[in-house]
Amino acid sequence: MSDSELKTIDDAWLSIDVDEDHLFNPMSILKTSDEDFHLKLSYLMTRPEYFSFICKHILNIQILPSQALMLYEMWNRKFPMLIASRGFGKSFMLSLYALLRALLLPQRKVVIVGAAFRQSKVLFEYMETIWRNAPILRDICSNTSGPRRDVDRCVMRINDSTVTCLPLGDGQKIRGQRANDIISDEFASIPRDIFENVVAGFAAVSADPIDNVKRLAAEKRAKDLGVTLKKEDTQQNNKVKIRDNQIILSGTAYYDFNHFADYWKKWRQIIKSRGRENRLREVFGGEEVPKDFDWTQYSIIRIPYELLPEGFMDAAQVARSKATVHAGIYQMEFGACFTRDSQGFFKRSLIESCVISNDNTVKDSQGNEIHFEARLMGDTNKQYIFGVDPASEVDNFSIVVIELNADHRRIVHCWTTNRSEHKDKVKRGYSAETDYYAYCARKIRDLMKLFPCVHIAMDAQGGGIAVMESLHDHDKLQQGEVSIWPVIDDDKPKDTDDEKGLHILEMCQFAKYDWLAEANHSLRKDFEDKSLLFPFFDTVSLGISAAQDGMTGRSYDTLEQCVMDIEELKDELAMIQMTQTSSGRDRWDTPEVVVGAGKKSKMRKDRYSALIMANMAARGIMRAPTPQEYKFYGGFATMDGTERKSEENMFNGPNWFTENMKDIY
Repeated sequence: MSDSELKTIDDAWLSIDVDEDHLFNPMSILKTSDEDFHLKLSYLMTRPEYFSFICKHILNIQILPSQALMLYEMWNRKFPMLIASRGFGKSFMLSLYALLRALLLPQRKVVIVGAAFRQSKVLFEYMETIWRNAPILRDICSNTSGPRRDVDRCVMRINDSTVTCLPLGDGQKIRGQRANDIISDEFASIPRDIFENVVAGFAAVSADPIDNVKRLAAEKRAKDLGVTLKKEDTQQNNKVKIRDNQIILSGTAYYDFNHFADYWKKWRQIIKSRGRENRLREVFGGEEVPKDFDWTQYSIIRIPYELLPEGFMDAAQVARSKATVHAGIYQMEFGACFTRDSQGFFKRSLIESCVISNDNTVKDSQGNEIHFEARLMGDTNKQYIFGVDPASEVDNFSIVVIELNADHRRIVHCWTTNRSEHKDKVKRGYSAETDYYAYCARKIRDLMKLFPCVHIAMDAQGGGIAVMESLHDHDKLQQGEVSIWPVIDDDKPKDTDDEKGLHILEMCQFAKYDWLAEANHSLRKDFEDKSLLFPFFDTVSLGISAAQDGMTGRSYDTLEQCVMDIEELKDELAMIQMTQTSSGRDRWDTPEVVVGAGKKSKMRKDRYSALIMANMAARGIMRAPTPQEYKFYGGFATMDGTERKSEENMFNGPNWFTENMKDIY
């Protein structure tokens, strides 16, 4: 094998099928004998078209040509938008870009905000890794350079430049920050109002305000004098543009009703206008286009999985995802496409309309704004319903807790586990229950101590019977606890009706068609009527939950996990499809997927199942009339020996009854 053939094979990963004679090597213009060799070399390193060079030799990182092009495009636009496939390494590329910005532009202030502080920390951890593995970078930086972690921020110093990762919160603590470059990661989860009112304001002041004022004044005066600017002046203007402030929007594609999709549509309109006045007027709602608006500063970088080089991601894992998730979700996650809405029985837009947020105000029947968050403990003055989907051998065990209010119901808690997690907890000493179903029953009892439970609805199939038996097993009771038995139905007497304990357990026949049809249609109707609501969710609630877990030392069954379980519940709801059996009956289930070797299976829906059982039970309880108490006093003496006053009614009860009975005796 010749040297040229070997080199061709070694360079195949670059996907550049070009004869080397037709390639320009920028290093060819350099001569080590030149006095200004180091200056020329530094110049080449700072050129965005040669970022592969500086990444390899200064940062000790090798990047793909496609990644180099992405860095180049981001560098030369003021408002780039990055939409990438899950697994592309978007967070790593943003971290790399932030370091390059701080390294190559003096006195640069780069700010990174994510959907939650932990997302910003992910980017910071990438920068820490690069710093540790890049000895040349550390050598050319000052002694004060390097990563620093504080409670409310993480800072990477590169000489006189800084990269700051901030917690978003409600925006109040970071209001007034200043930045030259803003990187907004997972943009779909950043509230629009916080981004526009707080984050975008970071870059309101020019990167170099004095020079910018001088430049604009000179341009205006030159125009007044009829003087044509020289070529080098134009070049200087281009340099100024590179140093201008920048806002980067980045994330995975989401549903069309999310604000990320709105920004994407706006960016696309601007780019497709190509600066034409009539097209730009449409972007600005028919109003005049601002004088300084430059459409060329907008860019969309979309990277679906199909455009990634072969071998960049685990093809088997991607294939599994394609087989196991809904087509719309796959297109968002891996196709970098915005999806109009979920195609299931419960539309994603309908689900989101029941989520309390800053952008979605829901009021009760009295006109009061409703606000609540996911909780680990209930209100002693409220009643709670548990929905339980007992796990089979491979499924999750899920509990959904609903709080009853006068005119609506609230999903306040969700907990999920599986056999693998249980084994791990036993191994670590977090659970004394070695039996899986006994462990699940213990969790129900523990939650009852935190949420005043009046009813438990549980599927009779799967492990339902095993959990039920554990709930009334005397050997499993702790001090002060009583056995939990099935509810008493006068029309259907059971052997357990005379047992001592709480008769609050309803064993649901989840597979019964009539019950399932009513449960699903009722749930959708409740969403439409806003009578069943999801807790407040945004970056603030997620960040606060993680902070509370940290302060209390919770390492498992955390508030953050509860919040994320409720998010998973929404995802499961959005995937539920209504189909028909061969006999013509409706069926509600997740899509059928291929899991390997032609074997078919169903996506998990454990949280959804727990929810519809809890909701059906809650509906029944809230519809049940409150029994009236009638107390007969008698005509001349009460039954307890006390005399009735003449003006008092002879009976206690509703007004229509007591008033009519008042003067009978």
